[in-house]
Amino acid sequence: MVCTRYRPKDLKLARRHIVMAARRIAEQERVIRTLSLKGAPAGAAYALLDRLYDNQRRKLARLKLIEAMLNESMALPALRQACHPPGKAKTHLRLVSPASANSGNPDCLP
Repeated sequence: MVCTRYRPKDLKLARRHIVMAARRIAEQERVIRTLSLKGAPAGAAYALLDRLYDNQRRKLARLKLIEAMLNESMALPALRQACHPPGKAKTHLRLVSPASANSGNPDCLP
């Protein structure tokens, strides 16, 4: 999977696409209703409606993915700041020889 960085603008655009897909579905359902009232065959209209439903389902899945990735990217900077506060220096590791580490406790062997 390609690594993609999403921005809030992408989320806004995905929501607009969901709204447009819902409008197309509503319009197609109206067309089917009028065809059924007239007694005209509506097989092609139902096929189009099925494709519109599939399209909307894919767009909703993409919207959920974008929302999850944006929430994750917003949470990560907060975690980084919590781990290393800006005013506090990082602790440095020191190398300690086994002899000097065990000098206080004679029961431990080096």
